Amino acid sequence: MIFVGNRSSSVITELERDDVLLYTTPEPRDDGFYLSSLPDDLTVITGGNDTGVLYGCQELARLIRRDGRLPHDLDHGENPDLVLRGPAIGLQKTTLEPPRQTYEYPITPDRFPWFYDREHWLEVLETLCGQRSNVIYLWSGHPFSSFVRLPDYPEAQEVTDDELAQNRELLHWLTTEADRRGIWVVLKFYNIHIPLPFAEHHGIPLRQPKPTPLVAGYTRAAIAAFASEYAGIGLYVCLGEVLQGDIYGAEWFTDVILAGVDDAVALRQAQATEDGPTVEPPPVIVRNHAIDLKPVLEKALPRYPRLFTEAKYNGESLTTRSPRGAWQERHRQLASLGSIHIVNVHILANLEPFRYGAVSFIQRCVQAMKHRLDAGGLHLYPLFYWEWPHSPDRVEPRLRQLDRDWLWYEAWHRYAWRADRDPEAERDHWIGRLAAQFGSRQAGAAALDAYEAIGRIAPQLVRRFGITEGNRQTLSLGMTMSQLTNAARFRPWADLWDSHAPQGERLDLYVAREVAGEPHVGETPPSVIADVQRLADEAEAAIARGASSVITEADEYGRLGSDVAALALLARFYALRVSAAIDIMSYRATHGGDHADVGRLKIAVDKVADSVLAYRELVQLTDRTYHYANSMQTPQRKIPFPNGETYGHWRQCLPEYETELDQLRRNVELLDRGELPAALRAVEVRPDPYRPAEFELHTPAAEVFTLTKGTSVFADSDGNVRQLAEELDGLSGIRIPRRAAYTGEFAVELTLPEPATILIGYFLDPEPVWLQVPDLETDTHADARGGLEPLLRNGIGVDFLPKINVHAYRYQAGRHTLALGRGAYVVAGIVAADQELVPRQVEHAESSTDSLDWLYEDPEGP
Repeated sequence: MIFVGNRSSSVITELERDDVLLYTTPEPRDDGFYLSSLPDDLTVITGGNDTGVLYGCQELARLIRRDGRLPHDLDHGENPDLVLRGPAIGLQKTTLEPPRQTYEYPITPDRFPWFYDREHWLEVLETLCGQRSNVIYLWSGHPFSSFVRLPDYPEAQEVTDDELAQNRELLHWLTTEADRRGIWVVLKFYNIHIPLPFAEHHGIPLRQPKPTPLVAGYTRAAIAAFASEYAGIGLYVCLGEVLQGDIYGAEWFTDVILAGVDDAVALRQAQATEDGPTVEPPPVIVRNHAIDLKPVLEKALPRYPRLFTEAKYNGESLTTRSPRGAWQERHRQLASLGSIHIVNVHILANLEPFRYGAVSFIQRCVQAMKHRLDAGGLHLYPLFYWEWPHSPDRVEPRLRQLDRDWLWYEAWHRYAWRADRDPEAERDHWIGRLAAQFGSRQAGAAALDAYEAIGRIAPQLVRRFGITEGNRQTLSLGMTMSQLTNAARFRPWADLWDSHAPQGERLDLYVAREVAGEPHVGETPPSVIADVQRLADEAEAAIARGASSVITEADEYGRLGSDVAALALLARFYALRVSAAIDIMSYRATHGGDHADVGRLKIAVDKVADSVLAYRELVQLTDRTYHYANSMQTPQRKIPFPNGETYGHWRQCLPEYETELDQLRRNVELLDRGELPAALRAVEVRPDPYRPAEFELHTPAAEVFTLTKGTSVFADSDGNVRQLAEELDGLSGIRIPRRAAYTGEFAVELTLPEPATILIGYFLDPEPVWLQVPDLETDTHADARGGLEPLLRNGIGVDFLPKINVHAYRYQAGRHTLALGRGAYVVAGIVAADQELVPRQVEHAESSTDSLDWLYEDPEGP
């Protein structure tokens, strides 16, 4: 006889009380199970909850399949290491739908046909249940207007009535089917996003960086309606990006979002019968993204204790199995609050578009989550998030990520259940799983060895040479020489090497120590390029070794082989470029300004030429194998080249690398002949001044002023201009009170009669008293008006204060509020929108430096 029941059942309670059921491993907690053989041929399957019982039944079924009979000596229990374990699925597209912005897609059958495919959902749910995954995180920008109707805000509905009914039916069905398998559905949304028809009806911008009564009232009503109708769905909140979360996050979260949830709970309680159970508020997950969560949680936890927290693992890539530094401390601090802290394996920008199956690396990452980050949950992104459910492979019919990347999901969920497993036993397990795919243990072992080797290439490359771990960089498309030799120009993200990499040296530090004859510390550029080339060789040897043993799924084994070949070419491309960068940077540090001996530059040219040959091979290969390299094909992708749609495939990037090589070669040839390229010729061309645009200032505490040398950039204190780009001289700017901006946001309100470009001056200092340039790492909308990259680097010098970079932002005619965030800044001018603004590095006479970036530019000049 087999009895199945959770620990709250009367039978299990009686067996425990009578010491018949004794646990020799820890008692089953939530999702945990225990199998026991008891006297009188009684087999018990119990668990800490119904999901644990389900997993216990799965485990007993596995044992029966393995042994061919019911075991008679069962005494085995398991509990998960991580309480929450599951994938993110995005209701997102690869490209934008103007005028809607990033993340903003109404949920309709034409946009997301897969969302309405119930057979597909059942397959997903069965797969996840088999992997003991217990949560699905659905991501959307603002989903509420696709799932609820608000009588007080009819203008907010973004779908037709028929589509709304279809969406409601599907979501109710999905949550019911998920719950049957012990899977919790969670809905993620951004703030403050509003529906496009709502914005148009009220004449307000889609971007809402601060609360207003109108938007707060609508959002609270939308959350209340959703949480009331879909009581089993969790809410997952991002307070950063558009919302200036550090200023308004606590207010918005408690007074709008949690208030909306409270409204729903009160409504459901009022609808319940008098003798029914008390309605419990649902757990709410809040992200630690683009915001300091501490003040939010200090205000929210006392009134709403069922809060879970989330933070990214390696930012928006997979870089290291040993996160450290400030990022590690952030996780630990959130975990110390006593609730469930979830670690988010996010975006995987450096792994796109290839397969990933380095299971030992994955295991160590989950061990780090458990032991280094004190995590209680896993949130796992797909390998090609923005185009779910399709993979990017050039195969017809399109491959599904669920099929292509089964190893990715299975490995993360296996180790989220139990991270500390014997490595040798794990190798045997995964060889068996891959043998089942490819038909023999020889092919399985070869595939595993190839996966393990190529799986370490991208993490090492991005953490040592990348500009960012964020999704503004597509690592697989390469990097320009300027991005390697003058990374500061591209606003590198310091967290990448301070938190998401082992101790080591970036290129600039390595070259400085090498030139000075100082010892090196940790992981170095030469050690990385040697390692990735060795790993590529190992992977190619492994895939060749197993080819003759493949019996089943030969096409997929061949596609894995193509990925190995592509990553080997990419490793060679980077190795050659990094070596060339070391030559160029060493020359920069030692040439003394006379350019008499360019021998090392000539060596660098040959290496760059060889890197372009490797890239041409990569283009030929990927033309056959991949539709594109990156799943986010929007202007947010900046590295190696701006705009992920224009530069979404290797073939689109190749001409840029060929041009770069041609210009580098021609510049070095000129120097070798004793001639100077245009950038070094002593010809002074004064740039034309910008044409001003009319504007009217409405903020009393701010002042219109004429920007010239000797004037102050602040309304209430000295900050006199010492150096000034010629283009800016004489413009009418706006200066704000420095003291007010130091302590909070100082917004400026103005009217533009015509479209114009507003020039914002940012002080180059990371201290919070200065306004910071928005980052795509924390705000996907940061470049919505342009201006992410400086227009005039070092454009203004102010006495005794940091240098100022000037950025240019596009604005339409009308009344605008510049609510840019906390910290001091200066509006350096407002200029006509129809003129060309040429970016440049402003070299003031007393502070001239040479980055050698002219090596990659046309030697004859623009």
